[in-house]
Amino acid sequence: MLMTVIYVDVLFIVNFFITFFLLLVTAKLSKRDDKLGRCVLASFIGGLYSLVILWQNLNFAASFIGKLAAACIIVITAFKFKTFKSYIKEVVIFFFVNFIFVGVMVGFWLIFKPKGIIINNSTVYFNVSARALLISAFIAYILSALIIRIYNGKTAAKELYSVTVFKNERRIRFFAFADSGNNLKEPFSDYPVIIAQNELFDGIDCRRLVPFNTIGGEGVLFAFKPDRVEISSSTGNATVENVYIALSDKVKKGEYQGILNPKILNI
Repeated sequence: MLMTVIYVDVLFIVNFFITFFLLLVTAKLSKRDDKLGRCVLASFIGGLYSLVILWQNLNFAASFIGKLAAACIIVITAFKFKTFKSYIKEVVIFFFVNFIFVGVMVGFWLIFKPKGIIINNSTVYFNVSARALLISAFIAYILSALIIRIYNGKTAAKELYSVTVFKNERRIRFFAFADSGNNLKEPFSDYPVIIAQNELFDGIDCRRLVPFNTIGGEGVLFAFKPDRVEISSSTGNATVENVYIALSDKVKKGEYQGILNPKILNI
């Protein structure tokens, strides 16, 4: 019987980069701000977990419960815990991209029977040249970018944008929902207003008052002018300076923490 030699260092390094890649895709799909240091640490855990391929009798680690536990640890290491709902969402997405990746690799293995690929306990091992590995990684990146673009295109109807506010030495990033009903403007400058969750901007002095009128009533919001605001979506990026940030404690938490007027810019 033909025996395949598996090198522990190669197994660890390959699955380290696979985990890192899958975490980047998870961050994009869940719209989380991925931190390099945390993702590297989580990828290290993923590389260590891949070593279960060497122990055929380690049933628990290779079971669904074991994989779920490993995924939960990897996700909470990569992404700072925000809310239980968002955490569960991230774990589900991480599992989903893992299933897609393993499914594609199994399909590729069944069709082409490459000698350099081994799949065991849902762990992938590549015994191929560096050139082939780099080409495969590049193709996987292109395919993932296309999937993410299609996904973002489908969620475009929800108009979710990544908003980064710069004020003095601070940099605050959050996701905002574009609502055509938000026509607020700062009364003196006539600049458009982005409404954001007030807890994001603790300590920032808000000296402007922005009146609002809704079905539920009317009132005023405290606002400030940032140095600049960077807004990005699946269709592009833009920088806006003539805008105000108004703070409210009634902006929905979780998926987004801000509301902007889609007419602020065309991206």
